[in-house]
Amino acid sequence: MANIKDVAKQAECGIATVSRVINKSGYVKKETREKVEKAIKELGYKPNEIARSMTTQKNKIVAFILPNSKHIFFGELLYHVEERLFDVGNKLMLCNSSERLEKEIAYLDMLKNNRVDAVILLTNNDVESYLNKRLPIVSFDRYFDDVPYVASDNYHGGVLAAERLISHGCKKIMFVGDDAQGEHTEVKTDVSNRRIGFFDTLKKHNINNIINIEYPLKNYFVTVEQFSELLKPYQDVDGIFCISDAVAYTVIRVLESRGKRVPDDVKVVGYDGGRTFYNFGKKITSINQDPDEIAKAIIRLLQNFNAKDSNKKIIIPVKISEGDTA
Repeated sequence: MANIKDVAKQAECGIATVSRVINKSGYVKKETREKVEKAIKELGYKPNEIARSMTTQKNKIVAFILPNSKHIFFGELLYHVEERLFDVGNKLMLCNSSERLEKEIAYLDMLKNNRVDAVILLTNNDVESYLNKRLPIVSFDRYFDDVPYVASDNYHGGVLAAERLISHGCKKIMFVGDDAQGEHTEVKTDVSNRRIGFFDTLKKHNINNIINIEYPLKNYFVTVEQFSELLKPYQDVDGIFCISDAVAYTVIRVLESRGKRVPDDVKVVGYDGGRTFYNFGKKITSINQDPDEIAKAIIRLLQNFNAKDSNKKIIIPVKISEGDTA
């Protein structure tokens, strides 16, 4: 593989001249520039991005810190963010934190040390004290003081879920989620608004006996056995809103293992859009948050990070994605 020395040798110039051509920094005679560009093409030389960043102070790499890339919606969002970043000349670095605080701190340090140009942050940990808010950081679904953020309209999503279950005659209604961080810790997450919008709407319709099931925080993949124990005391529930499609899938499996028919006996609404790889004979009725619109909003905030008058908070509309479960 050719290196910068090979290019300099073939173009009959110094390494510093080749570097100026690559980084478009400093004066180089037209004929010398053309010789360098010809040598680069003939040798198939690919400049090292990290080496270039030492000169340009920009490596055009954005780190995306997220809890778990196996989560269906996170994987979708990751795909669209990468596509949108590439379209504006940037590359994506995936930082899968597994919700471990020490990993998130290490990844945030990459921004402080100029190894990445910006960070997109999706976390349930209390990392506020580790953030250098003068540097380009955009958060998704999470509040930090003086940090731009994007969220779907989680509150309206909860409203839509409640209205769907009420309109289908549900009387004994349950919410299943893990979103109560804001009530018990310093973590302030917009996801809690799904539950709040859901409960507010039910109460407006005089449905006050609402069952709230909180499964363990930081556990995206609660097993059928665990859910079976959580749901066991509530045999007469006829409507369930789940905080995600992944949770809805597991809840439906538990219900059907007990002989309940979905949606005939129990209506189930998920959240994320019903776009899952799960194949169990029905599409989940779900609140659709659009990962591509979220990605575009994140990129817009990154590009306008230093603009004083730009919007620092973007909420993406949601809608019902029709399915077979409610």
